[in-house]
Amino acid sequence: MSLGSLLGYQSLRSYLLFWLLAAMVWLASWNITARVFAPPTLPDAIIRAAVVAFAIVAGCGLVLGTAEQLTTRGFAAAEAVVLAASFALPRSAPLTFAREVHGAPSAIAVGIVAALMMFAVAYAAMHSPLTLYDSVSYHLFFAARWAQSHALSIIPTPFSDEAQAYAPANGEIVFAWLMLPFAGDLLARMGQFPFGLAAALTLYALARRLGAAPSHAIYPAAFFLLSRPVVEQIIGANVDLICAAMFLASLYLAIAAVDSDRRRDWILIGVSLGLYCGTKYLALVYLPVFLLVALARGPRVNMLWTLPGIAAFALPWYARNWFVAGSPIYPATLAIAGRVVARGAFTRDAMFNTVFHTTNMRLFPAMAAHAVGPALLVFALPFAIAGWFALAGRAWWPHRVVAAVPLLMLPLYWFGFPVNIDSRFLMPAVGPALLPLAFVFRNRRTWDGIVHVLYAGGLLWLIVGTHRELPATLPWFMGGWLALDGLIRSSFVPAFIASAVAFALVWRFGGDMRRWSVAGVVIIAMPASVALASGGERWCGAARCEYLNTTSPYIRSTFIAAWRWVAANITGSTIAYTGNNLPYPLTGDHLTNTVIYVNINGRPKWRFHDYDRAYRAGRFNPTPPLLATSSGELMPVAARTGPRDDAVRPRYERMEGIRDLWVASLKLHRVQYVFVSALSAYEIGYEWHNDRGFPIEDDWARDDPQTFQLAYENPQVRIYRIAPRGEAHT
Repeated sequence: MSLGSLLGYQSLRSYLLFWLLAAMVWLASWNITARVFAPPTLPDAIIRAAVVAFAIVAGCGLVLGTAEQLTTRGFAAAEAVVLAASFALPRSAPLTFAREVHGAPSAIAVGIVAALMMFAVAYAAMHSPLTLYDSVSYHLFFAARWAQSHALSIIPTPFSDEAQAYAPANGEIVFAWLMLPFAGDLLARMGQFPFGLAAALTLYALARRLGAAPSHAIYPAAFFLLSRPVVEQIIGANVDLICAAMFLASLYLAIAAVDSDRRRDWILIGVSLGLYCGTKYLALVYLPVFLLVALARGPRVNMLWTLPGIAAFALPWYARNWFVAGSPIYPATLAIAGRVVARGAFTRDAMFNTVFHTTNMRLFPAMAAHAVGPALLVFALPFAIAGWFALAGRAWWPHRVVAAVPLLMLPLYWFGFPVNIDSRFLMPAVGPALLPLAFVFRNRRTWDGIVHVLYAGGLLWLIVGTHRELPATLPWFMGGWLALDGLIRSSFVPAFIASAVAFALVWRFGGDMRRWSVAGVVIIAMPASVALASGGERWCGAARCEYLNTTSPYIRSTFIAAWRWVAANITGSTIAYTGNNLPYPLTGDHLTNTVIYVNINGRPKWRFHDYDRAYRAGRFNPTPPLLATSSGELMPVAARTGPRDDAVRPRYERMEGIRDLWVASLKLHRVQYVFVSALSAYEIGYEWHNDRGFPIEDDWARDDPQTFQLAYENPQVRIYRIAPRGEAHT
């Protein structure tokens, strides 16, 4: 609550509502886990309970959002029903878990990780959501719009990737759930944080299941949490880490289901896979991994029990797209063996029309380094190779099967994704690739002591780093991908080390791990995070302290200045945006503003799929000269007639514009402000713009100063206030 007060969230009722929702979810998930699965270990219990908790939130959100009851009260009622139902399950014996014994070396790893997580929470509180571009482009924006309208809907993204509006969105439901009690992103801005911890715990549990000692199994988890891309996801509100966490959870549960062949375990792996596939389209590419694991010991009849979970938590998103837009993976066309099954707005060939697709394998090392973190790759690669051979040298099940997982994922990534330059799509493979680190140990005191020392040095190396880059000649958009900078800015390294030592001592001498060590770390970390966040407001003068060394999201400073003006001057209003797809900051700190895109051609309620269908059917025929033309991503397409299935950016919404129809649509939506920004590099070469790079709406507004009053201006943003009808004629 102290951290929330620092950010302007001071309503005690909001905190009570959130803790009520969270308590009901966790109690119900733990009750279900204990009564149904009787987990043998504490990590196993937490992993299963986390999957069930995610399922409760996502399932309730799907039902409530479809019924237009996506509210705090709706979630409370739905969760209460689930909680009551969990108590109706047959009782089981009380859970008892054997103590996991960790030595001094693992305490060092825990201390470093705990200190980094403390810094991450403080950093996220003061800097997010502006740490990740996609957070403000659509992840948080979708969640905010759903929370405002109390319903799930397809929200246009006309100046960005059109697929974002149609992507499965279990992760965004979690963000909406986190937003509702606070009417803001106090927790949603770092909504992936618990998923990062769950992913690390799952790596630990996987290593233990494969036979690693507790003090050895902790290292894959520790290095995973110190991977630069993972840290940057933890402090933001994308869904890549959620997807990676569910991949790992599904892998762990699949191994458990194959071993037990219990119906209940197959049901849970189905739920986990449903949540995974319902989080991001890329999940579909890695599904063969789970087919390999499930069939490793031969087909089982009970495998069919995975289908209900997949149908419940993934199918709704794909069925919606198929029913509404014509393809389950809309806007892409679904084709099997060359035959079109469901037509979308463009084909797979169109998706290859991008500078972000490559067939040059010489770029792959840089892509892998960027996916894992270059500093981590440099350190971990030799150990991972050695550990991989040790793991593959054990029994074929499950050791060799797990060892094969990252090797299988690499060709799936390379050939499965048209945009294969985007190394975020490799994030699900990061955990399995680090798992062999636990198998470098040989149960020999001298050898194992050396490995412990080297691993501790590697963890510190990731924190401190060096201000250099690995030598390589790369395309312009890979600039900075091979930098070896540490995760903590040099001026804050002493404070970080002091924190890590304190956490390590608490973990080492806290007694029973489950009761005192974990509690001690949390008790220290919470006030320390608050102190770090509040101090960051004062220690660095006018600017907030940049104590984490993160990759810039390259958001224009002019946009940030304009958003600050909006936050200070506009509340309780409807704002129409155009020019760039970064709408979320316009909603305000407590979601007081409604932010929308307004079509410019007299079709106020059409979305991308409506234009696409009408264009193909000949019912939408823009009159030349067109205001926008089709393109790939930073790539032109050859001009031709007919449906634009050759372009990943058809720009149907922007082809034709009529000023009077646009103004009428603004009035229909009761818009009070128009936020006009300069076009991005993706758009400016293919869309009409004036000499300052602004889209057509800027000229229309400037030509009617009685209706559109310029309220704010900087070189790349103009904000117009729409005068009320009576005021416009005064």
